[in-house]
Amino acid sequence: MKIAGSCHCGGVRFTVEAHCPYPYLLCYCTICRKVAGGGGYTINLGALTDSLEVEGEEHLSVYHLGDSEGRSATEDIAGRRFCSKCGTHLWAYDPRWPDLVHPFASVIDADLPAPPERTHMMLAF
Repeated sequence: MKIAGSCHCGGVRFTVEAHCPYPYLLCYCTICRKVAGGGGYTINLGALTDSLEVEGEEHLSVYHLGDSEGRSATEDIAGRRFCSKCGTHLWAYDPRWPDLVHPFASVIDADLPAPPERTHMMLAF
């Protein structure tokens, strides 16, 4: 299934292939709680990194996450891509799982089917 998404200002657009957009991953990590808004979590989808195509890549910025082992934010740990013009969070990527990219459901431009299941993750945070 091809999924298309974009940021709020339209400066960044992307497409990516996913086997299907399920399960929705409801992430409650400290960063998702801060950036997600009303629900206190983000909804992430699973997609294939190799299929990611981006327009407006010059507007992409990355926020690299520190980790629980005290490592500082570097490119060898997880990061979130966002639009540097409007601040929309677009997808998460972690080099420990290089085949996967996780677009945020809130930036998908087409209607997604209602999920038959949801997976709650990072609940300890």
